Amino acid sequence: MSQVNSIADPFDPQSLRIDPAMGAALGVKKALVHINVRKPNRQEYFRTRPEPDYRMSLAVLELKEEREIYAVMPEIAAEFHGDVRVVELRVCITRTGTLFLWHVPLPTPDGRENAWHKTARDAAGMAETSWVRVAANMGAGCYDVFEAPQGLSEPDWPEHSLSELLRVGFGTNRLIKTADHPVLNRLRGL
Repeated sequence: MSQVNSIADPFDPQSLRIDPAMGAALGVKKALVHINVRKPNRQEYFRTRPEPDYRMSLAVLELKEEREIYAVMPEIAAEFHGDVRVVELRVCITRTGTLFLWHVPLPTPDGRENAWHKTARDAAGMAETSWVRVAANMGAGCYDVFEAPQGLSEPDWPEHSLSELLRVGFGTNRLIKTADHPVLNRLRGL
């Protein structure tokens, strides 16, 4: 008689229960195959990686209708200054362990900025040490920032370099490295 047949009720929770750490014991590791480049969702608490090696100034081109963000090489960005903007790219993680790259707007070269951009940067800075969430306050024209109660666990940051995260987040399809990129041609009306 097999062991399965000897169990009185195979659907008894005790007969099905498994230790969640068993995956780690088997050497199972989650592969990093996708990272969204996006703003935080208004209902999620997140943290930003505080180390300077995990943030950078970057030129981006945002296609609003498609909700796509493209990284733009510096030599190309200058040619499309009206469509490209400079952001501080921040590595973020949600309470559920989902990584994302947040393109936080920086002031313009002449120092101008709006309250949306300033409060986004404030939230990114606060998220280095606290779990926060942001929600648009349309009446005030800025983001409201909410801190989670103290005592929540620290984020479990994966051990990937910023280069690896950029490669996964933008891939080859969303990196503009030549002036004849299809997205730039579309902006030219070609």
